Amino acid sequence: MQSNKSEIYRNYDFYNSDNWSAVKPKIQDYIQQFQQQSKPQIDIKSFYQNLEYDHSFIQWMFPNFYASKFNPNSYKLTLEEREKMIKSPKILDRFYKNYKLILCFFGIKLLDQKIDILNNSEFSRFRIQQQRTIQKQQQKKQQEQKQKQEIQQLLLQEQQEQPQQSQQQQQQQQSQSQVQVQQQLQQSQVQQQEEIILIESNNSNLQVDQQNVKKQSKKLVLIDKSQFELCCLKNTHNLLRLKRILSSLSVLKHREDAILLCEFLKEQLSSLGKKNIYDQFFSGFDRYDEELSEKEKKNKNVHHSFNSWKVLYVDIDLIETVNISIIQ
Repeated sequence: MQSNKSEIYRNYDFYNSDNWSAVKPKIQDYIQQFQQQSKPQIDIKSFYQNLEYDHSFIQWMFPNFYASKFNPNSYKLTLEEREKMIKSPKILDRFYKNYKLILCFFGIKLLDQKIDILNNSEFSRFRIQQQRTIQKQQQKKQQEQKQKQEIQQLLLQEQQEQPQQSQQQQQQQQSQSQVQVQQQLQQSQVQQQEEIILIESNNSNLQVDQQNVKKQSKKLVLIDKSQFELCCLKNTHNLLRLKRILSSLSVLKHREDAILLCEFLKEQLSSLGKKNIYDQFFSGFDRYDEELSEKEKKNKNVHHSFNSWKVLYVDIDLIETVNISIIQ
């Protein structure tokens, strides 16, 4: 049964209905699979691409108290709607299954989650072709960089051969040229390093990290390192998606899952030398002082209160209204 105030409870209606009609048909199919099957069967290549290029589903699957700048057809939560949703076991269960779906898109899965990857060999060929394309792009940039260096060297030689210029002028121009060459080299090295990260993919990326599986305390495992890096380091709009997911999890009675995801993101991004990304986008969702025991507070050096970060969860219209109970 839909709510009587559909204009207010649109997110509730989306989760309470059986057709998921607010999102596009391909996304509906994926949702149905994850909702109905204990072991969804997905063509992983199409799955990645369809979710990557569709920017209208994430707001419906993970509502929060912000109006979306990317999907004007979605609706932000109201406090009344949030209360209605968290009191429905059916909706909370569906919400959690959608969370498993989006984890799969990021190359992550819950330890107990089962996913049947279809067309595995086809996906492997897709990855290999993707690597070759990146390698060609890298080689092209290296050639361009080499040409620039050769031009710089010719310019330096010409400057040195001009007797009319004073020694001081020659030194200044040479110094400027060297600085330009050094800056170009540094920029090239940064670009090459980012591309190397993407090239490291291989077929084993689709296998569960056995070392993480042995650590039973960990509930999230990386099953596709290449996809995770693509989402977080290359297609960086996905960082905003992750922020929405963390916010939505927290306000819809899945705060512990949000904290677990934070810990996972911190670990993975740090291992890639990208902890600055975690600090910039996700550190505000870390466990707050109000959520810690007295013993944990004593062992903590940095103050991290909810009131300092409530803007991550609610828009300015609710800043004065809500307290930490919104994520409890």
